[in-house]
Amino acid sequence: MISAVLIVLALILVAGLFVAAEIAQISLRESQVKQMALRGKRGARVAKLASNPNRLLAAAQVGVTFCGFLSAALGAEKLGVHFIPWLVDQGISERSASTISLVTVTIVIAYISLVLGELVPKRLALFRTEPIALWSAASVDLIANIFRPIIWLLSKSTDQVVRLFGIDPKEQREQMSEEELLDLVAGHAALTDEERDIVEEVFNASERQVHEVMVPRTEVDFIDGSLTIAKAMALASEKAHSRYPVVRGSSDEVIGFIHVRDLIDPSLVNSQAKIQELSRSIMFLPGTKGVLPALTEMRAQRQHLAIVLDEYGGTDGIVTMEDLVECLIGDIRDEYDEDEQDLSSESRTSDFEVDGLISLEDLSEQAGVDIPEGPYETLSGYVMHFLGRIPVEGDLLNVNGIRITVVSMEGKRVGRLLISRS
Repeated sequence: MISAVLIVLALILVAGLFVAAEIAQISLRESQVKQMALRGKRGARVAKLASNPNRLLAAAQVGVTFCGFLSAALGAEKLGVHFIPWLVDQGISERSASTISLVTVTIVIAYISLVLGELVPKRLALFRTEPIALWSAASVDLIANIFRPIIWLLSKSTDQVVRLFGIDPKEQREQMSEEELLDLVAGHAALTDEERDIVEEVFNASERQVHEVMVPRTEVDFIDGSLTIAKAMALASEKAHSRYPVVRGSSDEVIGFIHVRDLIDPSLVNSQAKIQELSRSIMFLPGTKGVLPALTEMRAQRQHLAIVLDEYGGTDGIVTMEDLVECLIGDIRDEYDEDEQDLSSESRTSDFEVDGLISLEDLSEQAGVDIPEGPYETLSGYVMHFLGRIPVEGDLLNVNGIRITVVSMEGKRVGRLLISRS
């Protein structure tokens, strides 16, 4: 009896091996499989199994079914007979005793199979995916080779049934969505809050275009190429920029850019040379170009400043390397940057002023003020769109329980706005 028990237990454990192998293999991510394929023969075998899911699943199920069938058959035949005499001694008929013994042994074997042959192996495979996949790959591959005809038949049958559900058997596994990946990052204990924020910003940046982060043309300080170096130096000294776009007549004719280092060259102090003679070539980007591709291109060409073009080829604004990097890691400020108003504290409960060029996204994130989407990106653009004309000081509009008042104008655009909660 003891030998029969050991044989049945061994078969259950072997079945558990195939269950663990199946769960471990199908739980592997594509990136894990690629890395494991470089670890030698065992890793290559794992990659081979992963490349043919039908072969993997069929081989694992053949192993599980074969061991389960043998354990149930041996248990019923070898173990059940030992209980029949005892049941008969209890006054139960031999026929009934045989039935009760068979049912009891089957239930016990089923219970042990569920625990040791199913649940425990699956749990272990989920927590130790890579080691179990590496350790069990040889066994699964061996079964697949031994039962090759059966595996082939099962695979073909499975393909036909899968097609009935409108699924291509050769279709790749569904990829993880961006939302799922962000949830995975958010729940990853090994990442710090700062690392999670950066990963989230990278995904947000992948959906943004250059025109959303550029400095609009009206806010750009251009230098005319006809100016002398002395005049250009005087102009640059009033500003806080290191690079200036150089134009020929108008901002739509950008011929390059000048760096302040070029202006402070001692040999040019008394020079009457024109700025256009010193200008460097400048990069041009369409406003619809993605932020990440633009960052990659600017790095490749070692450019820190680019002119953003609109759909008509005119100058829409400028974008700097810093503007693009800030999309990933947040604001980068130095000693020359003016302090920005912190909207997060005061704006929730009191009236507050904002610059007309504040983006609707920043306004929503910092102050909790949601503006309807439309053909505009800034609060100034929304006010113009809502009024249908050039605003004037004192103009007032209400939106979503918020009162917006035009405080000042800068030329033809809104300078400052007062936001009050109704």
